[in-house]
Amino acid sequence: MLKQRLITGPILSIGIIGILILDNSIGSQACPNCYFVQSGLVLAILALLVAPLAAIEFGAIGEGLGLRTSIPMMTLTLAAWIAFFYLGNDTISAATSVAIAATILMGSFFLSIATLAKSKQLSGVIAGATYSTMTATYLGLGFGFLLLIRREHDALWILGIIAIVKMCDTGAFFTGCNLGKHKLIPWISPGKTWEGLIGGVVTASLTAMLLASLNNTYLQDEPTISLTFAAIIGFILGLIGQCGDLVMSIFKRDSGLKDSSAALPGLGGVLDVLDSLILTSPVAYWLFQIL
Repeated sequence: MLKQRLITGPILSIGIIGILILDNSIGSQACPNCYFVQSGLVLAILALLVAPLAAIEFGAIGEGLGLRTSIPMMTLTLAAWIAFFYLGNDTISAATSVAIAATILMGSFFLSIATLAKSKQLSGVIAGATYSTMTATYLGLGFGFLLLIRREHDALWILGIIAIVKMCDTGAFFTGCNLGKHKLIPWISPGKTWEGLIGGVVTASLTAMLLASLNNTYLQDEPTISLTFAAIIGFILGLIGQCGDLVMSIFKRDSGLKDSSAALPGLGGVLDVLDSLILTSPVAYWLFQIL
């Protein structure tokens, strides 16, 4: 498994770097009359492509929980949230934004109920519709906050968030394997240890400090980040990322699954890769507002 991870991980990383560089290139092109071409276009397209895969994995988890789910509705809900965050701009009032978001949430719930009730089997409709709506919204909002960050900052900041979270995972993995003795929350994730968590957040803080130095040197249009604040950002994002990983572990353990799927050899499924980013993105957004 480690061998597969060492192959899949770098390939995935190179792909993400290429996508963000392309997004930067498109976002830097002035196109005042092109409403659909703005910062985050490539990132939004990637999220739309990932949406059906994530919906299928959430569907498999729901099936393990004995829930009836609607994969098409989960995909549609994800797409609606991605479009909402990508197309929204400063010209839309706060009240209108809230109204649109509420419409997406209520419309998704209603359409999920209608879709599941079409079979004339009403048992489990409400539970299935709630699961379909909320899991898609959970992931959709995670994507959305990344798009908000991209609207205000260079695409490389998204890469920085990913690097901090994944380096925390890497630091936790290797520290836990070599020094781990005290289990963190064994009934949720038996492999995680307190030593691994400490190693992970320290690695995340060091990564954030390195990225802050690079940002201050090469990204002149971006805010300057002090190394002290960078260390705090790294610590918080690393810790929240581990919480996101534990949340997905609860999903999988409750449904009897080890991985959300086998789509990415050595890494598991799409949700196994995104789990720590989902909770991290809103926290990152608010931390960056301090800068």
